[in-house]
Amino acid sequence: MQRLLLSYFLYFMLVGCSPIIKQVQTFSTNNHYHAGFYLYDPLKKEVLADYQGNKYFTPASNTKILTLYTTRLMLPDSLPAFYLTQDSLATYVWPTGNPTFLNPVLKDTSNYQKLAQADSLVLVYNNLDTDRFGPGWAWDDYNTSFSPEKSPFPIYSNFATFTLDSLTNVLSIEPPFLKDSVNIIQGEKFKVVRDEMSNHFTVTIGVCDDCVRNRPFRLTKTMVATLFKDTLHVPVSIIDTLPRPKQFTTLYSMPQDSVIKVMMQESDNFIAEQLLLQASGVLTDTLNTDLAIDSLQQRLQTFLPDMPIWFDGSGLSRYNLNTPRSLVMLWDELLRIYGKEKLMQLISIGGVAGTLKDSYVEKQPYIYGKTGTLSHVHNLSGILIAKSGRLLLFSYMNNHYPISTTLIKHNMEQVLHQIYEKY
Repeated sequence: MQRLLLSYFLYFMLVGCSPIIKQVQTFSTNNHYHAGFYLYDPLKKEVLADYQGNKYFTPASNTKILTLYTTRLMLPDSLPAFYLTQDSLATYVWPTGNPTFLNPVLKDTSNYQKLAQADSLVLVYNNLDTDRFGPGWAWDDYNTSFSPEKSPFPIYSNFATFTLDSLTNVLSIEPPFLKDSVNIIQGEKFKVVRDEMSNHFTVTIGVCDDCVRNRPFRLTKTMVATLFKDTLHVPVSIIDTLPRPKQFTTLYSMPQDSVIKVMMQESDNFIAEQLLLQASGVLTDTLNTDLAIDSLQQRLQTFLPDMPIWFDGSGLSRYNLNTPRSLVMLWDELLRIYGKEKLMQLISIGGVAGTLKDSYVEKQPYIYGKTGTLSHVHNLSGILIAKSGRLLLFSYMNNHYPISTTLIKHNMEQVLHQIYEKY
């Protein structure tokens, strides 16, 4: 009987999985790049396909899967927004790094009235211990919407929105106080460029199809005070030397699931970075990305076959490395923690929502997961629901390809759809 089972297993591996592996291998070899693929049945604890599953790849935004795990383990169901104390002179506010305050996507105004009711606010700006950008980020991305600076008191998602009326050429700016920092010129195309080390913007008025530009601003201490003052309409000052007392009030903001859903489906880098800062702030009174990452290392060792090389929350860093099989085992752990239905609601859905909305289309969605894209990098990992209803976990990683990402995605979709049909 054992010999029969072994024969069946070998036949299944050779006949069933070899075409999948061969397609992944052939496409990557013919196009001169590195690929890795790992397919796993979490119910049977069975590896169904493995091509370079133990090799390290640049994960890009697949790093956000680690941030999701960190948030679930370390932060409460509703995210801490601010820590407060009061005396006869003022309300003192310590930051948590919370990304939701007046965030235009999350639209969180839960603490607006509480802060606006203060006679005066003192923002304590002494607990951020990290650079404005993460290690390994591209320096010239400072003017892009996907690379806002990290900060203890984020507001408006740390970016400004420039909207041009294509009929009248009237420009609107949010937050409006930035109008005094804008130089407007005429040109062929509508574009907005910020000086790297200041909040001076040059706006070129010209033709546009998409007439909205989101640009990060530099959240200096002075600007934090100005934004809070202009937004809340109360006097605001900043100090650096006041430790957080043992007794304080915590203001909470949105449920973490609502924030995670935006991070995972829209691949929001700003939210991912701020959530790691928040996680460190729960451990100590310091906002430091490395603290959050280091605190997870021992726990990750208990279930990951290969330890990730991990530098940030978003995956913008080129220093990050992970393996396909470790990403699959991370999904396996998240499946255990969240449960199938809840986890699938938080991540992108093929043909339905998030970064997978326009791909992997079927009558019933079959791909749920997280993409990860940088220049010459495209990855996808997550859950595959086969035609039979069987739940599988997978990771498909492509690095250093010299062809278009469109071709990479097309081949990936062919491979994953074959698995959908076969299993």
